[in-house]
Amino acid sequence: MLGDVIASLTARARAALRRPPTPLTNQRIYVVIGVLVGLGNIASNYVINGMPRPIDLIFMVVALVLLALIPLRPIPGTAAYLACWTMLLLLPTTDPADMTVTNLAFLFFLGRFFSAWPAFSLFLIMLFIQLVLVATAGASSGDIANALGAMWFTALVGALLVPLGALVRFIEASRLTEAEQADANLEEMRLEIAREMHDLVAYSMSQTALRAQRAAADLSYPARARDEFTALEATASDALHELRLLLRTLRQPSSEKEQPISMATGLGSVVTDLKTAVSAITADVSSAGFDITYRHLGEASPNRLQASTLSRVAREMGANIIRHGDPDAPATMTLSLGPDVIRLVATNGIRDTSAHLPRSGTGILGMRERLATIGGTLTTLSDEGTWMVTATVPVVEPRTAPLPPKEES
Repeated sequence: MLGDVIASLTARARAALRRPPTPLTNQRIYVVIGVLVGLGNIASNYVINGMPRPIDLIFMVVALVLLALIPLRPIPGTAAYLACWTMLLLLPTTDPADMTVTNLAFLFFLGRFFSAWPAFSLFLIMLFIQLVLVATAGASSGDIANALGAMWFTALVGALLVPLGALVRFIEASRLTEAEQADANLEEMRLEIAREMHDLVAYSMSQTALRAQRAAADLSYPARARDEFTALEATASDALHELRLLLRTLRQPSSEKEQPISMATGLGSVVTDLKTAVSAITADVSSAGFDITYRHLGEASPNRLQASTLSRVAREMGANIIRHGDPDAPATMTLSLGPDVIRLVATNGIRDTSAHLPRSGTGILGMRERLATIGGTLTTLSDEGTWMVTATVPVVEPRTAPLPPKEES
């Protein structure tokens, strides 16, 4: 069993080291780390050796810039840093200690931004550069001993920092995978809720509306009872209309949603995209079996209160089309945005021309009351079997500062 545990841990460690680096969403954090380490490198050299020479200060500043570049562009940043490190070792007038502190962050970045084998290969290249320069320098034994000590120090800290960077990369990748899995689970849960609501709630509500409609048309019931059935059928149809809008949005993948549910369907008290809200309502009318055409004209922008009110009015228009319209006759819904007014017009055929025309009941009265609160109006018109409802709201001009009076000459 101990052998199985060791083998399992070894396999997981090997998989972690071989996992490719994931795209970062927090590059700024590592850029800040690179800058802070570069500044710390300059400060430590100043404290230990006093004011650095211009050539040393140049290498320190270049190392700072390249270290901050690595999180943004790992490959060119790493290549440039190794080239800077090599030049520092080649020039006889420079001190290799000028990049000691930045080398620590560089080794950590190798593990963080590269997979296992490229990271350790770059680390070995760094050690090989030091070894070759020590072997070909021809310096005194004391200088060679110092160079070998620096190389062993680099090897020791690299053996610690490169795996540490790989571990951080593995932890971040694991957290990202867990977050993606959680999002996938929520997506599946959302679709399951939509399916259950469609199969159970929407079906039951449709049956309620249908039975209430049949009961309202049954002359064996008293007139008062038939009026109650009519009100029940209207309430159920409105609720079913809202439910269909919600289900339409729930079934839409999250990656394709441009607005939240309240903006896409007209639900909620705040709607900012009136075009999308009206489009969703016409789509629901179309799914109910009507041949409806939606058009929007103009580019005027309603304020939040106007957009919310008009979306509610459009919802009531759509519900009236489903409730009273003739599915065999074409229907339209047109949204005109500006330049002076915002106008929403709905037309549909009347289901039974022998019956009474739609009258200003609670639905139309409610639309008029909503529009009146924002200075709008509602008009209705019936003509040769066609019913038309028009909602009009004045465009609110943005406030501008008054011009200063002209000075008299």
